[in-house]
Amino acid sequence: MWFGKYFKNQSVQKQIKNLSETERARILMESPFEVGCFQGTGYDVFLKSEPDFEKAYIRGLGQVTGEVAENWIIEQYILTQNKNDD
Repeated sequence: MWFGKYFKNQSVQKQIKNLSETERARILMESPFEVGCFQGTGYDVFLKSEPDFEKAYIRGLGQVTGEVAENWIIEQYILTQNKNDD
């Protein structure tokens, strides 16, 4: 059970690592999420389609690098695509 999640997570991380810059940019553009960096709180994830800043908030990622924040969005995108393929 836990090892299934572990291997799935490892597979997704490997997919992310092997993406080219063009593929990363395409996924980030297609994703319904975007990241914003705020001094003191770090990166937060928002819905692109929601104009109200308060309602658009999805999740705080904290004090991480921009690449880690983008990887979180890409991971969610890949997991969603894999779920739709099943």
